[in-house]
Amino acid sequence: MQTVLQMLQSLQQLIRRRSVRFLGAASVFLVLFLAVSAVYIGLHSGGFSRKETTETQTETDSTQPLADVSGVKNLLLLCATPEKTDIRMLCVVQINFDEKLYSVCAFSPREGVNTGERFGSFLEHYQSGGVKQLIRAVEKISGIHIDRYIASDDNTFKRAVNSMGPIVLSFPKQINYRGEDFAIVLIEGEQKLRGDDLLKYMRYCGAIGEEGLQMQARAVGEMFLQYITEKNLEKKDNLYSSLIGTLTSDISVMDFKKSGNMLEYMQRNPFEVQDIQYFRIIPKEEVQR
Repeated sequence: MQTVLQMLQSLQQLIRRRSVRFLGAASVFLVLFLAVSAVYIGLHSGGFSRKETTETQTETDSTQPLADVSGVKNLLLLCATPEKTDIRMLCVVQINFDEKLYSVCAFSPREGVNTGERFGSFLEHYQSGGVKQLIRAVEKISGIHIDRYIASDDNTFKRAVNSMGPIVLSFPKQINYRGEDFAIVLIEGEQKLRGDDLLKYMRYCGAIGEEGLQMQARAVGEMFLQYITEKNLEKKDNLYSSLIGTLTSDISVMDFKKSGNMLEYMQRNPFEVQDIQYFRIIPKEEVQR
């Protein structure tokens, strides 16, 4: 009996440990199903308003009216090296239900920020205090509140993207870049990028300055658009199983389990993407928490 109790306790501890891990995107990265889980949290914690329909609805009726959702949530996406020696991608995706819009802002890891407690680059804040300190720095410089985060390293980013499928990006001209520890060649036109090439592209974007940050932001936006599809929703449980434990986030397993209706809402309502250099500061009286 004691052995059985010990086994049950060990199983409960394992479940608790796994329940606090998940992804994100994003990122990046994506990212996506966790992003929607973050929106779900906002909706059911009062962060969004929802207008219920009075009609009888069934989950299997694809023509049923969906609940109207309003509000804004901010999701931080991070990809860094396991040793914290570099940040490959740091961006915030603002999900605006009122305008059906993803606003994506990418930050340079070398940009300096004074949080009031210390001054340093985003990378230095991350190295000294992890994701929580990095979030404080992002909130300080952008003037917005980060609701949830999704983090990955090089390997987990590539695995997550490969689980979700390649991303199609269009390049106006050929890219031929060789850095100190990686090289990437992409021909002009549409290309399908799997995890390894997408990570290299993100690194390339981060290496060429302000223009590259905008390119990085647009790529993250495309991940949201291309991953939230009817086909992916049909196999969301299998996708979730392949992603769980791969990435880290402050979004729990149960949040994802309850997010099916939100995923369907985002898939059935066309969202647009814009890359931005800064966020509009929303007055406190307009902010819904």
